[in-house]
Formats: sequence, structure tokens, C-alpha cells
Amino acid sequence: MSDAAQRIAALISEGVRCQQSENFDGAERAYRAVLQLDPTHPQALALLGMLAGMFGNFQVAIGLFQRALERDPNNADIYHNLGETYRHLEEPGKAIPCFAKAIELRPELYLAYRSAADAALAAADKAPPLQASELKRLALNYRRALGSKLHKIRHAEALGVLREALDLDPRDPETLRQIGNCLNDHGLLSEAVEMFQRAIALRPNDATTYSNLGSALYSLRRWDEATAAFRRALEIDPAHKIARANVVTCHLMHFLYEDDVTPEEVYAQHRHWGETITAELAPAAAAEARPFSNSRNPDRRLRIGFLSGDFRDHPVAQFFRPLLAEHDPSALEIYCYAESERTDAYTPVLQQIGGIWRIESIAAGDAALRQQLRADEIDIAIDLSGQTGGTRLSALAIRATPVTASWLGYPATTGLPTIDWRITDALADPPGYERYYTEKLMRIPDGFLCYQPRVDELPPVAPPPALQRRAITFGSFNNAMKLTPATIECWSQILKAVPTARLVLKAGFLADPQMRTPLAQQFTARGIDAQRIDLRAHVAESAAHLATYGDIDIALDPLMYNGTTTTCEALVMGVPVISWIGDRHAARVGFDLLTRVGLGELAVPDLGAYVALAVELANDLPRLQRIRGELRQRMLASPICDRKRFARQFEAALRQMWHQWCAETP
Repeated sequence: MSDAAQRIAALISEGVRCQQSENFDGAERAYRAVLQLDPTHPQALALLGMLAGMFGNFQVAIGLFQRALERDPNNADIYHNLGETYRHLEEPGKAIPCFAKAIELRPELYLAYRSAADAALAAADKAPPLQASELKRLALNYRRALGSKLHKIRHAEALGVLREALDLDPRDPETLRQIGNCLNDHGLLSEAVEMFQRAIALRPNDATTYSNLGSALYSLRRWDEATAAFRRALEIDPAHKIARANVVTCHLMHFLYEDDVTPEEVYAQHRHWGETITAELAPAAAAEARPFSNSRNPDRRLRIGFLSGDFRDHPVAQFFRPLLAEHDPSALEIYCYAESERTDAYTPVLQQIGGIWRIESIAAGDAALRQQLRADEIDIAIDLSGQTGGTRLSALAIRATPVTASWLGYPATTGLPTIDWRITDALADPPGYERYYTEKLMRIPDGFLCYQPRVDELPPVAPPPALQRRAITFGSFNNAMKLTPATIECWSQILKAVPTARLVLKAGFLADPQMRTPLAQQFTARGIDAQRIDLRAHVAESAAHLATYGDIDIALDPLMYNGTTTTCEALVMGVPVISWIGDRHAARVGFDLLTRVGLGELAVPDLGAYVALAVELANDLPRLQRIRGELRQRMLASPICDRKRFARQFEAALRQMWHQWCAETP
């Protein structure tokens, strides 16, 4: 940096310090000293403009901002300040283009959206009726755009902004749909359904709104209505990718949440879907079929492609992160294929850890994704979503890489004959479980997943709340969809056997009164006083969410569909988990995790034993205190949290898959 540049930087810093301490004369002297050295310095001009505006010298401010923009024409902040100055002069017609330019230059400049909307409304107040109507529409559009921008990062604020937009036109279907999306993400599902239905009444041929309606109905366990909404979306737009995936998701996933569905039926339903889509895509498969050019060297560096709709603040990303961080770059080159509409502020965190990322390139559809996989010369493609939201299984229904596998995000078979392997372990999928999968099973020795808590967000382990309450608090923070009648019956038996105990249930959907009331009624119908059931909504902030484990003494695992993230979180927060050992992967994950942490005795194969174990532990406060005091360290020292060991074992599994392909006849 030259001497002049250093002097300018020092003067700017001095001016800012003076301005912050309200020494405005000193600030002006510093900025003007900069202009003595560089008469068109844009930052000095802009800062002088802000000072002029503060003291009502708006015309002077405008001139300074315009001079600054001559030198720095792509500065969104200066355009925003210029627009605000015109607003103070009550010239909204000049202000609006400035705000529009600021937004064009920096779409994340949220203040500019609100300023533009306010300016448009101010202009509408003075305009003739026809022009006023257009300006109000412009204000609505800016507020709606702001709500959309805020949706992923500040839900409550987004909802407020969108409601302001709706006040401008209560019959705007797009605003209604966006409010529905925001409510859905808040867990206010019933109100979201109402908003989607209002939007559909105004715009009945909107496939996206029907698809979103289906998602909300699905979360409410209204399976048939959800399926009907997804099918209606496809009638309107047969190419609607999300609706096409969700109609399958709704059909297949609900089998995982039911008490009376056997693992054989789960397998049959998934296999039927796999055979159906394979038959549908046979002509495309024939057209795309060609030999792979990948070298069959068994020991070379491999290109591994991970496909997921959940490379965001989601459990799948949390469990994927340790592998991404600890993989051996001399052995594996990792590619990540994400859904652009399913990213958030956590996505860049993952990107900074490593890997080559493909986000926008796969939005065009399944064929484009397969083309990208071939262009990237991926050796092994691994699906992380299964039949959950954002799935790309339909793309993998036509083989695009030499080897394919599924891992992590789905507790059942994909049903696709084009997926070669399922990555699991011998506790979650013991020998003989091959009969439940179309894939071959690749078992990781020390567990199929690795948990990496965010240490900076990990609160201290709280003492058992029973010490103060003098009564046990059971709890479950699992998805409310997992709370099947059999699970509620089992937990009710525990509460009857421990009459002073209460049960805390926390889940996103419990923000919705129409979810809370029926759930509470299922307990009261079994003779449990509603005052003993504490229903709580999801807590978004991670440290606050983890701190709520301090409110429970013993965690209860749902029967048919165990917790995974919730179990890991409970264990690292010192809370023991009681789990039932079921007859399928989804009902054996609790047993798997407890065994890895050295508490396998807390998983039992009999429901009577499950109840008895909960009662026994509830009546042994010294044991609870001992477990709580030791559990975090045991968890962190266990294979579940051993990132390097997991990465080496995962790499060995991939190498074994690759060796088998290399040994096959081309």
C-alpha cells in the first residue's frame, strides 16, 4: 500500500470514529482531508453525503452521492442512501429507481426492499387512481420479495413482512402461497393448509401451490389428501419435479410411520416403485446407455459423488460433515450435488470444508444430472436422501456411474435395481436383513454414521431435573410423525407406572394447535392427565434447543421409527435414552447408538421390558446421576464421534465396492 493510500485509510478510520462519537466536525475534516488527496474518493464522498443528510442538507447530499457513484457505479449502499435522501425530499419517484438499482446490485440488501415498498406507497398517496394502483402493486411486490429473501434465515420477520404485503391485496395468490410456505416451515401446518387453499381458490391451475399444499397435508399425516394434492399438481404440470417426487415420497414414507406395516411390506412397496420407474424409463435408459470410460485401476484415487436435497441445516448434513472434513484427499475426490432451492446459510459452511460443489447445474432435471455425473467422471454415486424431500433417486434410476449406493438419509431400501449398495452396519441391519433390500449391504464395522456436535453450541450438562422437581421427567424431541398409537400406548403405560412423572414432547409440528390437541387427547384417552403432558414447539437456535435436554431425566425412543439426531443429542447432553429393538433398520438405530456408547442394556427387544426398564431407571436416581455425569465424555470418546476412524472405515467400504466393479468383466 502506498503512503497516500495508507494516509487515506487512516483518515477514513479517524472520520468514522469521530462520527460514531458524534464529533461531526472532526468527521467532516477527516473526510475532506481525504478529498484533498483524492478528489473523487467514493467512500469519502459518500460519508460526507451521509453527514449532509443527517443535518438536512439533502441537495448537498444528493450531489455528493452522485459524485461518489461516478467513481463507484456498482455500490449498492450509495444507491440506497441516495434513494433515502430523495425520500426525505418527498420525491419517491426518484427514490424508487435508486432502491431498485441497489437491489439489482446486491439482492441481499434487505433494507432496500422495505425502502422501495415504502417509497412506492408514498408515491401512491399522491398519484391518480390508476397510477396509484400500479404503485401499490409495486409495493406489494417488494414486500413479497423481501419476505421471500428472509424466509430461510428469519422466519418470524418474513411472516410479518408477507402479512404486510397481503394487507395491500388480500386476494393475491402468490403472497398467500408464500405465507403458506412460511407457516409450513414454522410448523403451523393447519394455517398453512388454509393459506394454500385460499391461493388455489384464486389461482386454481397453480401446480406449485398444490404441491406445497400436499407437503403440509403430508406433515399432518393426512396421507390421502396429500397424495391427491400432489397428483393434482402433476395433472396441471406433468413435468413438476417436486410434485412427482413427493407423490412417491408420500406413498412410500407413510409405510415407515405405521405400527401395523411389516418390513416385508415396506420392501414390497419400494421394490414395486423401483420396478415401475425402471420400466417407465427403459427407452431413455436405452438411449443413454454407453460404456463407462472410468479407469478400472482398483487402487487409484476415486471420484465420489454425493447427491442430496439436504445439504443445509439438516441432520443429513450434520452427519455428512465429519466425512467431508476427514476424508483422505489422496484417496477420494468428493463432489456434492445439491438442490439449489434447498440450500441455506449452512450450505456455504459445508462448501468451505471441502469438496467440489454442483448446485445450479442439476436444476434442469434428471437427464441433466446424469449428464453432469458422467462429465465429472464420478466413480461411485451415493444418494443421501432416499424417498425424502429433494430426492434425486429418479435420476439414478438410469445408471450414470459405474457404482451406486445409498446411505444415511433413509431407513429403507430404495427399491431401485440400479442402486448397487446400501451402506449400513451389522447392528442396524444384522445378517439376514438382505431380504429387505434390493441393494447389497455394505456394513461399516463401527457404525454407519458419525456424529459431530457443534462444540461451540454445546451447553454444559445440567443436573437431573428430578433433583429439584422430586419427580421424573421423561421426554422425546422426535418428529411428531413418529408418535404412532403403539408408541403413545407404551409411553402411557410408563406414566401410569410412575404416577408422579410427566412427559415433555418437543417437535416442530407442535407449534400448531391442531397438532397439539389431538396428540394430547391420545394420552387422555388412555387415562393420562393432560397436565402431565408438556407439548413444546421446536427451538430453532441450536444451543437453546440442546439446553432443553436439561429439562428431562430420561429420553424415550419412538418404537417403529427411532430417533437418530435426537438420540445423539440426548446422549451428548447426558440424558440416557430407552429404546426398543425392533425388526427393521428404522427400529434398531437406537439399539445401534446405545451399544456404540456402551449403554446397550438400555435397548430391549420386548415392549414389556421397555416399560419395566423406564420404571426401573425412574426409581434409581443415583444411577441416573451417575449416567448423566459420565455420558457426555463416553459419547465423545465413542466410535459415534470418532471422525477419523469413521472416515477410514467408510473409505475402505468404498474401496471394496470399487474393487468388485473393477473385477467384473467389462
